[in-house]
Amino acid sequence: MIESNRAVEKDHTQAIAYLCEKFRLPEDAVSRVFKSEFDRLAAGARIATYIHVLAMNNTRAILHKDGGRASPR
Repeated sequence: MIESNRAVEKDHTQAIAYLCEKFRLPEDAVSRVFKSEFDRLAAGARIATYIHVLAMNNTRAILHKDGGRASPR
């Protein structure tokens, strides 16, 4: 279980770093949106395998739509 938590944290960190670079936004702004999306998706998920990918895609869409203002839904 600890190992899987580390893998999830690594996935989150990599996704957030990528989005920070892509949108030229601070980590806390991107992290806030990403974590909000991840939590929203995880709440209803039966299979958690690709939640981080979906959360990253949703975060990218939100940041793109908001012009990079990073406001969570």
